[in-house]
Amino acid sequence: MLRDMIDVTDDKNLTQGTIFNCAYCATYPNNETLGLVITARCDIANKDKVKFYNFIPAIPFDIWKEKELLPLVHKKVCKSLKTHFLELLRKARFSEGNIETYGFERIYDIILEKKSLTQKDIVRLNDLKNKIDCIESNSSYVELLKYFRTEIERILTEIIENKNSDYFFIDNIIGYNSILVNLREIYELDISIAHKIPNGIELDNGGIYTGLNLNNSNKLCSIVGQLKSPFIELLMQRFTNNFIRVGVDNHHLSLLTKIMDV
Repeated sequence: MLRDMIDVTDDKNLTQGTIFNCAYCATYPNNETLGLVITARCDIANKDKVKFYNFIPAIPFDIWKEKELLPLVHKKVCKSLKTHFLELLRKARFSEGNIETYGFERIYDIILEKKSLTQKDIVRLNDLKNKIDCIESNSSYVELLKYFRTEIERILTEIIENKNSDYFFIDNIIGYNSILVNLREIYELDISIAHKIPNGIELDNGGIYTGLNLNNSNKLCSIVGQLKSPFIELLMQRFTNNFIRVGVDNHHLSLLTKIMDV
């Protein structure tokens, strides 16, 4: 069951929580991404208060999964995969250097010929190599899903449950399906452009549209929805938490020992 997160009945009011299409995002210069306005409502209401609105990029999942999912999978599994892969190589009396010199296929053939690993370990070695290759070759989402379905489910569950500080998940926006809002990038939308969006803006390559992306096949920029309460408040809380954290030095490794000594 999808959560009721988006109001599509109000397409004329641009305020905090408004989502519009044709937004610029440096990571996706050739894809249509959305923008979610984060400027305070009181500042928007005071017409002389600001000269531009701030928005954060909201990326359709079908686009996001092909670019930003791979690094998350890499971070979660790559170290463990390589550790287990090298353990099996050492068990077969080979090293990482042997792989670099002769290539995996040659070493693999020797392992099969000399039966230096059990059949179970040979299958596991081959599986680990396939998984490592999948990650290191910048594979598509379909390929990642073939090898890392369980890990991907965990990653997406963390995002949906707000356990990943980089993203906020929106279940569905009509026409775009599920959306991942990037909580770490901020862009500016010129106020003169912002005021035109509620009535729709026909983008042409000769115009200047600060904050919008002209590379989209869709050339009509308009409001596509409003993030409802309490979700907009939750998003703003999580966004703010990213930018008000105070960085301090980590404690010295000897501190724990010192305070525990009797």
